[in-house]
Amino acid sequence: RKNDQAHVEQKNGAVVRRIVGYWRLEGLEAAAALAELYRSVRLFVNFFQPSFKLAEKSRDGAVVRKRYHAPATPYQRLLEDARVPEEVRARLRAMASGLDPVRLLRDIRAAQQRLVEMADRTGVGEHAAPTQPTLEEFLKGLQTAWREGEVRPTAQLKP
Repeated sequence: RKNDQAHVEQKNGAVVRRIVGYWRLEGLEAAAALAELYRSVRLFVNFFQPSFKLAEKSRDGAVVRKRYHAPATPYQRLLEDARVPEEVRARLRAMASGLDPVRLLRDIRAAQQRLVEMADRTGVGEHAAPTQPTLEEFLKGLQTAWREGEVRPTAQLKP
């Protein structure tokens, strides 16, 4: 339809643009890096990011009242659905037990950094490789991380 693009971009802004950014990425190297990024993002979003789902919407004149289900991850919603076969539930539980959200976030940040470096390659020379903090440094930084603002490499524009 003529006005569908706004709805598509709304979802892209919530997931794709927030994760990847707005750079133009071309070539097989960028496609491989995006596939690696999406592999980690898919698991992180579906297993560890709860979201609200609309349960009921009623209108009383000009007032629209919306009632939402309790926040849950897509993984939790699948387990609660009676239509899902037990073998699928068992496979999902096994997959969830092997996931580490901190490791997934680290993989996501590393893949985002590679994408930024690919996008900036046409600009100023090579960048130094980012260093990974130790577990103690990471835990110590959690106390003040909120003050530093956005930590995604894709959110930091080059001067």
